[in-house]
Amino acid sequence: MQRDLEEVRKRVEEALRMLEDVSKVFDSKPILRAIEELKIALMEINGVKRKSTEGLDHYRVKLKLVDELTKDGGSCYLESEGTGLSKIGYRPDAVIVKKDELVILEVETDQRRMVRKIRKLLDILPRIKSSPLATGRRLRVVFGVTGDVRDEIRDIAGSAGFEVYTVKEGRVLRVV
Repeated sequence: MQRDLEEVRKRVEEALRMLEDVSKVFDSKPILRAIEELKIALMEINGVKRKSTEGLDHYRVKLKLVDELTKDGGSCYLESEGTGLSKIGYRPDAVIVKKDELVILEVETDQRRMVRKIRKLLDILPRIKSSPLATGRRLRVVFGVTGDVRDEIRDIAGSAGFEVYTVKEGRVLRVV
């Protein structure tokens, strides 16, 4: 089984390289979408699964931010499974647990919904801080968004002490 999976990984990587070479010569949105899909397939081969209801932009931003936030270590729980936060009525996109820090990650492609998520999070923040998972750890809240960030989000997130990032052309950029 592991041997088969390694063979599949090699074939997907080869297809990805071929399409990336083609895209250097021929600029085509379908080819770029295929490249993104193959990158997602590689992540899934490596054990990171996407919810079927999750859009590709949402998934891409989430994985890019998780990768960035875990560069210095930590355990990541996608959809907060196993963290106990769902017991208090909250299920973020990802929870990253480090020795002295707890990172809550929310990703949103619709900025109006993001404003509602920020407000909801502000309401339940005391319960999160009192959860066993947060005991002895600094709480850091990170939001990921696609596109240009509206001033309303900058203001609300900034006043709450939350961080906001956007992913453009594969690069993670801090906005707030």
